[in-house]
Amino acid sequence: MSDIETVETTSPEVAAVWDNVLGVVRSEVNEPTFKTWFSQATPDSFVSGTLRVVVPNDFTRDWMQDRYHGLVSSALRQVTGREAAVVFSVGSVSASIGSPDAEPESGLASTDARPSAAPTQEDDPQLDPSCTFETFVMGASNQFAYQAALAVAETPGVAYNPLFVYGGVGLGKTHLLKAIGNYAREHHPHRRVRYVTTEQFLNEFVRSIADKDRQRIEGFRRRYRMSDILLVDDIQSIAKKEGTQDAFFHTFNSLRDAGRQIVIASDRPPSEIPTLEERLRSRFASGLIVDVQPPDLETRIAILRRMADSERVPSGTTVPDDVLSFIAERVSSNIRELHSALLRVVFYGSYGKKAITLDLCEQLLRDIFPERSSRPISISTIQQEVCRFYGVNRADLVGSKRSQSFVYPRQVAMHLSRELTDLSFPRIGAEFGGRDHTTVMHATNKIQRLMGEHRDVFDQVQMLSGSIRQKS
Repeated sequence: MSDIETVETTSPEVAAVWDNVLGVVRSEVNEPTFKTWFSQATPDSFVSGTLRVVVPNDFTRDWMQDRYHGLVSSALRQVTGREAAVVFSVGSVSASIGSPDAEPESGLASTDARPSAAPTQEDDPQLDPSCTFETFVMGASNQFAYQAALAVAETPGVAYNPLFVYGGVGLGKTHLLKAIGNYAREHHPHRRVRYVTTEQFLNEFVRSIADKDRQRIEGFRRRYRMSDILLVDDIQSIAKKEGTQDAFFHTFNSLRDAGRQIVIASDRPPSEIPTLEERLRSRFASGLIVDVQPPDLETRIAILRRMADSERVPSGTTVPDDVLSFIAERVSSNIRELHSALLRVVFYGSYGKKAITLDLCEQLLRDIFPERSSRPISISTIQQEVCRFYGVNRADLVGSKRSQSFVYPRQVAMHLSRELTDLSFPRIGAEFGGRDHTTVMHATNKIQRLMGEHRDVFDQVQMLSGSIRQKS
């Protein structure tokens, strides 16, 4: 490989170099780290001894540049046998959001610097060992939160302190907090990890001051301020509790001033927590704030498949794909409800000695999870809302014009048509000027990818999805 100086973007030699580099990197990092940061990295070119690697977003680029540049450069020199450099950049080797020709008309297109006393079981009695980064299903709706959580777990107290994660009930916030704790226990064994809900923090605080025992109060303070990683769930419960807010404020300051990691979860952002003291609101907003959105259909199916293949389902039990798809279609906003629906079907099938079929699934879930809407969403409603949002007319949306101002809204509309209706790819294509089904497949895959790479795209699609549902 040492004679490679300039090669084309798609050259197999570049891919071969990168595959060998990944082999070296994989032997140096753990599996969650490798999957999160390197699985979406793609070699773009190898020119004059510099390998350009494309990553999906700024967050990934900055993290890999700061954390893994030396490792990748060393691996590259090892593979090529000469001095070589690596550059990370955001973009795509193939079509990007700004490419006017992106729609084919046919064909498939750290060191642990502050060791403290060894942790005891008291430090983390609530860290469910099943809540890990490996068992968390990442999709467009939670990618940023997942990456931020792993970054914090890899370098606690260094990256994003505090980390504030917010989102609705049952979307995986607690899983991420506990995944950070479990990762730290394995990779930073000398760090003290404490997971606590705000209600538990409140109860301990009240007990410590109830009898005005100074020793008990000091014990409460010491127990939290000695934590190297403090994971606090449901912080919205601290609203209207002035004494608890004061105690948490001083705990927060003590930990952050000492360079110790704080991770907070809430059902809403700091700005929307009522009666939260401004000094706490300011502290929470001083780090990184990320949100977790409801999972899209593909992620919901992946979550159900992961669960169907886990130890929660009796050995030998088979859950067909059409059953998983049916549940994912019915339950769209809450992962806990997904689990509940699947377990209900598995229980009746396994213990009633019945085959798990779509008919059984429909029968068991009819009363609990009725059809989401008595009136199905139409393609015309989707097209109307997309045209209004992007300022185009329907004739251009379904027509043959290929400038990006029409191609991109058209692809979004196709993606939403696939997500919000039961129509097949050919049927959707017919509603968009008689396009081939592979064009629809390309559009849905591209928008799904862009949602994971660009937060503004994700927000646009979610906003459109909500407005379309309201009008149906």
